[in-house]
Amino acid sequence: MGFDAPTVKYLIKPGYLITYSKPMMIYGVLGSGLFLALWDQKRKYSGCCLYLYPMAEDESNLTAKYGNVAVNHLINRMCTEGSKTEDLKAHLIGGGSKDNSQIGEKNILIAEKILKKRGIEIYSNDVGGKLGRKFAYETNTGQNMIMKVHNIRESNWYPYISKGK
Repeated sequence: MGFDAPTVKYLIKPGYLITYSKPMMIYGVLGSGLFLALWDQKRKYSGCCLYLYPMAEDESNLTAKYGNVAVNHLINRMCTEGSKTEDLKAHLIGGGSKDNSQIGEKNILIAEKILKKRGIEIYSNDVGGKLGRKFAYETNTGQNMIMKVHNIRESNWYPYISKGK
């Protein structure tokens, strides 16, 4: 990251979506979940989401924990805030899997499918494999930093999860 890293920092939780016009550092921890950042290269801001599961099939459970909901909602929200899809560049991070559940791979595929359908270029990706990831993403520059990890500990989710709770 550059010397002018944003002072506002936000730990994104699974099922959350954020757009913010000022510079911000978004960071998080991923296993099979997927982090998607849409960077508007002309307006110099991003919208981001982190989801855990590929598809919400039950209409009573349409939340941003599901890729088909989160990705479409994020694109729509960015466009409502003035972005044009041709100016958006996608960054994908995560979708790892230690076991044979294939949830990580399905999370990657749903994002790729929706982004292709909506005409949004995948600008960078660090997806798949067997390792978890810790990441930091600058919303104003579209730059990210990723650390691959063998184990994701409960303490990685601080301040949302603390020991003893």
